[in-house]
Amino acid sequence: MNRAVQIIINEINNLIGNRDIKEIINLEKDNIYNKSAVPLIIKNYINNNSSYNLDVLKDYNIVVKFISVDSKYTCFEPMSFSSTSLYNVLFENWHSPEVLERASLRNQLNYSYLFVPIVKIKKRGIYNNFDDWKIGDFAFWEPNSVELNMIGEEWGQAKEIIQKGVILKKVEYGKSFRNTNNLLKQSETNFIHLRPHAKNSFDYDLPYSKFTNGAVEITKQSFWLNKKFINQLLEKYKWKTILKEG
Repeated sequence: MNRAVQIIINEINNLIGNRDIKEIINLEKDNIYNKSAVPLIIKNYINNNSSYNLDVLKDYNIVVKFISVDSKYTCFEPMSFSSTSLYNVLFENWHSPEVLERASLRNQLNYSYLFVPIVKIKKRGIYNNFDDWKIGDFAFWEPNSVELNMIGEEWGQAKEIIQKGVILKKVEYGKSFRNTNNLLKQSETNFIHLRPHAKNSFDYDLPYSKFTNGAVEITKQSFWLNKKFINQLLEKYKWKTILKEG
């Protein structure tokens, strides 16, 4: 790991690690009613109180991800990557040396990831008040060749399904209906899956719809890291552990 990266992350960790959100809220400036309020509050606090602006990590190809977890660091949600057309996946190659031909997901995994856990309590599908949330122990993930190969195998499975044809079905859901498909599911894999990543139910994957001559109208999708895999990463790559080993 780059020494400069270690210094930057260590300072940020010392600044906000294991602190309550209510300790760092600026009631005069922070928009506490915004859906993404907490990540913005944390970013603003770091930028105003650290020697380093959080954006400097981009210069080192590091992506910051805020992960919602419970007190045992079990995450509540999978982690999304940028949305991509299923049409593009058909023509991508996981191992291609050419960036433009290589899988978009593979290119995104060329980055390192700083996970900032947000510890919450969830009861009956509802989180406790956000000013009672806590910033947990950081984790730092640099995808290694073994992990990339295993993820690549599941990406290949996803591509094969798309090649054979995406199948949509409308099924009963309570008193209404919802659409299901045969894309790679979280319950079927260890590392990644595909799921919607759209603004709304009408935000369609137009390139793929055009490719199928309108036969398949599916909302925009993206690859997501499975919850169980994120749990493993949070445990295996704890920032404190990395510092001790270094």
